[in-house]
Amino acid sequence: MDESITETTCEYSQLTLPNDPSYNEVAAAYVGEIAEKFGFEENDRALIRTAVLEAVGNVIHHAFEPDERAQYAISCERAPLGLKITIKDRGLPADRLLEQCVHDPSTSPGQCRGISVMKDCVDEVEFRNQGPDGKEIILVKYLKNRGIADYFQACHLEPYVAPVPRKEPGENIEFSIRELKPSETVEVSRTVYRAYGYSYAYEHAYYPDRLADLIQSGRIFISAAVTPSGEIAGHCALIRMENAPRIAELGLGAVKPRFRFHGIFTALTEHLIREARSEGLMGIFGEAVTNHTFSQQTGHGLGLRDCALLVGYVPATASFKEITEELLQRETLVVQFLYLSKPSRAAIYSPPHHEDMILKIYQNLGASPEFLALPQAAPELSESVITTTASRSKDSAEIHVHGYGPNVLADMKNRVKELCLRQTDTIQLYLDLADPGTARFCKHFEEMGFFFSGVLPGGSTGDALILQYLNNVPIDYDKIKLDSETARELLAYVRSKDPNM
Repeated sequence: MDESITETTCEYSQLTLPNDPSYNEVAAAYVGEIAEKFGFEENDRALIRTAVLEAVGNVIHHAFEPDERAQYAISCERAPLGLKITIKDRGLPADRLLEQCVHDPSTSPGQCRGISVMKDCVDEVEFRNQGPDGKEIILVKYLKNRGIADYFQACHLEPYVAPVPRKEPGENIEFSIRELKPSETVEVSRTVYRAYGYSYAYEHAYYPDRLADLIQSGRIFISAAVTPSGEIAGHCALIRMENAPRIAELGLGAVKPRFRFHGIFTALTEHLIREARSEGLMGIFGEAVTNHTFSQQTGHGLGLRDCALLVGYVPATASFKEITEELLQRETLVVQFLYLSKPSRAAIYSPPHHEDMILKIYQNLGASPEFLALPQAAPELSESVITTTASRSKDSAEIHVHGYGPNVLADMKNRVKELCLRQTDTIQLYLDLADPGTARFCKHFEEMGFFFSGVLPGGSTGDALILQYLNNVPIDYDKIKLDSETARELLAYVRSKDPNM
């Protein structure tokens, strides 16, 4: 066992097994016992075992040659929301797995029945190519916490009545800002539900127990506005990024209607910005909707500036019990960013055909990038280092390229194909601008159907160039409402690059 891992994880264990299919049930039994220890019910344990059988079956059939004798490691650890399972091997890279795995319900559990089976059984599936260090399949299953509808009768979850008139002259509401306690997360879920229905993108918002676990694990920091009587008038959160530790996202913002227009949201956000500075974060970002401009204006007032457009990112689904209006199309988000600690220089390898727009984005953020010339001999990795994560609730996925190897284009094609077959509507591709490979391969990715989205400073390995892919999603760009001239210029640029137009 790797002792360095056990020092930083909770209830970690690891089992090393030979690449022999007769041991597949051993792997499933091991994980099933851990799942029972962590409190999963039998139905969920059965799903977890099925996912593990599929994952180790894929590893054995696709990572190794038929006569090759080798080993793989399977580990379990308690995650803030449940159980995290990691299957690690040093066999063939993951693109072979993605390319060859086809769903076939007639095959036995120990054989390859496809990635789709894994995704049907657990909540998160992630593939990580790690170059010479091999690859990992990561499975995450959430514990079944009580949702907000389990805490209150339906009559206590009626939607808020809006609009609310602005405060009258002389009217004043007293409140103080403090950190939310884990025991108070029910009020957060209730407020989000009444304000947004089930349309809010951060799905953990509807599970008070999950929010409490996330607070206690340090994954989120929630500030609350509290009245003298103790009522929580509003809240907002700093969501820390696992794959980008230098930045955090502003989210979970909601203020009860009768307390709106009293500066509460601004006070909450200022409190979070102070918290982010105290943690030494490089920056914070938020995502504002575009079916109106109010949330964009709020971000601008706090110093955040527009840097990307995620076209069609939010599903256009009807809200629960008609709590919110149904969107006319998938909703586009404006990504807004604020430097808390501006780098002395942003040295980047920009794709030449996007250089002018990237320069405008950095200047809008108050930074001056240094465009580096491509080296004559590009550094080569033996394998690409790529991670993929998908969100069921948003029908979207993210692909992060951390390193470029000779297989990067084939790997990317396979990942996009698999995601499209899974009916993933939108894909965001994050490319490291500090890597010369980004400038070299950007056009190749665009030939696959990706197009420009913008820039997000402080990604997992460096500032990120964001490309996006729409899987047969129609977008009427004229319906996107933007507050700033920079965002409108960015929209025109994105629209001109969209191959679907």
